[in-house]
Amino acid sequence: MAYDTKKIIDILISNISEMSEVQSIGICGSKSSFPRAGEGDIDIFIYCDMIPNPEKRQAILNQLGNHVQECKVNIFEGGHWGIGDFVLINGIETWLMYFTVNETVTDVESILSGKYPDKLDNYYYPIGRCAMLKNINILCDKNNFLDDLKKGLFEYPDKLGKILIQYHLDELDDTEDLERAVVRKDVLFYHFAMDIAVDHFLQALFAINKVYFPSRKRTLDFIENFNIKPENCNEKLLEVIRLGGLSEKIDHSFSIWSDMVNELKKLSNIGEINSPSSF
Repeated sequence: MAYDTKKIIDILISNISEMSEVQSIGICGSKSSFPRAGEGDIDIFIYCDMIPNPEKRQAILNQLGNHVQECKVNIFEGGHWGIGDFVLINGIETWLMYFTVNETVTDVESILSGKYPDKLDNYYYPIGRCAMLKNINILCDKNNFLDDLKKGLFEYPDKLGKILIQYHLDELDDTEDLERAVVRKDVLFYHFAMDIAVDHFLQALFAINKVYFPSRKRTLDFIENFNIKPENCNEKLLEVIRLGGLSEKIDHSFSIWSDMVNELKKLSNIGEINSPSSF
């Protein structure tokens, strides 16, 4: 008998939650609407007093029998994404990421204190972990760990905002590579330097609006809902990128960019205006 994806996920979550070590389980995205094969994956975050050993986790996956096409434990161990197991459900890659409660609390506290103002290994954004946890859909929460964590993340800390804004605006002042690319009309070099600059711009913009920066995904959708932003921000960002792809237009692209950065610096002083808290 073929089960739909939601039914299999429900069984999987129920089985995982029965392990005594597991305290809370959450999922990114909808709890009821899952991507189809090839359209995305499913990320499930599991928080434990102690992480169950591989044999125990394998036994849980084995209970799914032929309802899944593939399963592996310990695909990755430690680091930003915890200890990870993999399940292929109706062709959909499903990742089970295990963390301890203590390491999660320590990690979040460090991020909120401003210890990690920028991206780390391979475009991992520590601040994005806060964005994920604030919006995570809770599937199991035996002792309200995830619920309490979400409540603690509801209000964006002023201290964190000041640290991030200052850090990324300072980084935006370093325009040497951009200027060299403009002089040389070097499209690829300009693209490289502009990608770094845009990253700092976005992180400063999100901090100004008191929104945890999730990653580079769906950026324009977020900006559309911001109260504080340069005029015609989305349109100008896209124009900077478009013109930067033409050697004869690089100088125009850089001119628009410079104006946007200067406007962002002026907006950084508007800290009292509340921004949307629904993200």
